[in-house]
Amino acid sequence: MDNRTKALVEKLDELIKRLCPIKDSWHSSSMVSGFRKTVEYEAAYTEAIALVASVYSKNSPDYQRIIHFYNQASLHALEQAEGLLVGTRNNLTSGLLDDLTSRVLIDIKSDFLDIAKGLLDDGEKDPAAVLACIVLEDSAKRLARKAQLTDVLNKELGIVASRLLSASVIEKSTNQSIQSFKNLRNAALHAQWDQVSAESVALLLAFLPMFLEKHGL
Repeated sequence: MDNRTKALVEKLDELIKRLCPIKDSWHSSSMVSGFRKTVEYEAAYTEAIALVASVYSKNSPDYQRIIHFYNQASLHALEQAEGLLVGTRNNLTSGLLDDLTSRVLIDIKSDFLDIAKGLLDDGEKDPAAVLACIVLEDSAKRLARKAQLTDVLNKELGIVASRLLSASVIEKSTNQSIQSFKNLRNAALHAQWDQVSAESVALLLAFLPMFLEKHGL
């Protein structure tokens, strides 16, 4: 479990624990109903909404659910929100959310590569190079993060590859391949199109699927 996930789980544990006295403060009559611990109730929901957005994003169904529960302002809705938080905690500790994120990233990268190949086939080497180089750099840095080599996450591609090699995360031949694409990466991401060749883009597009599959990226 990485540090961010651990921090999220700890915050969820603390928040879930705080819900018990809030639920106990619920009162209902024919005239009025609500939570007596109003401040605690509002604070807990504010934090819960922020947490759910952080874990799932504001476009997710779970974010919409937590907003809906808040708007309901009932004991049953708070219990449903509690269930959502407990489920989120369990997903984090089991690694399920990491697996889902990985699968989404794999799909996105596959789409990028398919688009890049199509562009190259149509003679559009420049946008193809940009897409391919984005996938290369992102994948190398994700591999470094996966190996907990956080000292190179803000470094340039060549340094990242060298660090991966020194930590035995990648082989010498893989490092040599990545190093060979540095000039293409720099040219593509700085719009130096005269230094981008269709041949170099084709080589990168042939390398990437093998690199991604081998390292589970």
